[in-house]
Amino acid sequence: MGNVIAFVPASGGVGSSTLAAAVAVRACAAGRSVVAVDLDPLAGCLDVVFGLEQELGWRWPELADVSGVVHGLGLADELPVSCGVPVLSGRRNGGWGLSAGLPMGAAGAAVVGGDAGHGGYGVDEVDGRGGVDGWLETLPDVVAGLADAHALTVLDLPRDPAVLDAVALLVDAVVVVVGTQVPQLAAASAVVSGVRGLLHRLRDAGRPWEAEPLLPIEPWVVLRGRRIEADLEDLVMDELDVPLVATVGDDRRVVADVAEGLPPGVHGRGDVVRAADELLLRLTDQAVAA
Repeated sequence: MGNVIAFVPASGGVGSSTLAAAVAVRACAAGRSVVAVDLDPLAGCLDVVFGLEQELGWRWPELADVSGVVHGLGLADELPVSCGVPVLSGRRNGGWGLSAGLPMGAAGAAVVGGDAGHGGYGVDEVDGRGGVDGWLETLPDVVAGLADAHALTVLDLPRDPAVLDAVALLVDAVVVVVGTQVPQLAAASAVVSGVRGLLHRLRDAGRPWEAEPLLPIEPWVVLRGRRIEADLEDLVMDELDVPLVATVGDDRRVVADVAEGLPPGVHGRGDVVRAADELLLRLTDQAVAA
């Protein structure tokens, strides 16, 4: 199985999908086989970020009846492709094939317990399988099949812990993208703590003793803001107690590229590209160390 990296926004509007797309594009440019997967059923926009919203190809509704691990290469052949990256997303205005019984949180996220308005990561941990059928139960089989067939699988997640719960045993890294404004930093504290607790519960404490061991993983943080001072970086690392892997300032190239229907990272320059390359290097180093 190839590497799987997941991106989670600590709050809205921090560019998590943009960074996820840039990582996929940069990995593909380096010669790795890559697939990108949108896992945000209500606010997902990965197809728009890649400029694929009008392109033909399979979306999540075509996978509504999946049972068992999918054939990753076969599925990738059916997906729309941008800059060499197949992208699995929802269908614009056409739904995701969600089960009718999926409850909706106040902020528009699909939630099983928790508080969607605060990212869904509350004191109580969430079992993403309990009471939810359909789309959430399809996720592990789809992601596992794609990861078996690609060197890198990039997952674009919402703040809903039930989605991370569904794929947590498959990921090698979880990147939390954090904004620099005071409310965004406050949200980051809750989200990072929730992600850490969920990963620990599923990958360590909750696994039977006879199961194959999984490497423990800590969330990585990328700090995104207009101006990021060194003092703020130190404050974030001390407060969140997780690695600050990269910082991303405003990048006008990304705005221009998306407006032209091009994915971020395609020109190989700018803050987003630098952060994407740093994440890929860290992921490679982690795999070598393992």
